Amino acid sequence: MKCPKCGSLNDKVLETRQSKEGVVIKRRRECLNCGYRFTTYERIEEEHIEVIKKNNTVEPFNKEKIIRGILLASKNRPITQEQIKQIADDIEKYLLDEGKLKVSSAEIGDLVKNKLKELDPVSYLRFVSVFDGFEDIKDFEEFIKSFEKKEFRYKR
Repeated sequence: MKCPKCGSLNDKVLETRQSKEGVVIKRRRECLNCGYRFTTYERIEEEHIEVIKKNNTVEPFNKEKIIRGILLASKNRPITQEQIKQIADDIEKYLLDEGKLKVSSAEIGDLVKNKLKELDPVSYLRFVSVFDGFEDIKDFEEFIKSFEKKEFRYKR
């Protein structure tokens, strides 16, 4: 570490302590050049997911947007707040576990669709109709026909 007083890179660690939560390490150091004592803190640098939108702009991943979309699609449906939050958490965890730090909004939408499909067919249809931009009743008809052909079985 660079000494804040003289700028030397030669120092020694006198003491190391971990925070109660275990997320920060505090180190007491002494400059070997001038004898100045100073404190440094170490933290894990968290990985951040970036979302590539349809118009090619990039923005930080925001779980609240997923939650908001599912809330709208599942209004007056038998889906709990906990289930919605769990879907958003599962998607974020999946992306981080897979190392997908740059992901398209379309891929996130597909992940939400897959989760909703397992949970509630009406919420799934509502989400798909908005996400895929249904424009008229024919879009709904085509979707429902393909949906029925796959023999989707909703379990309560």
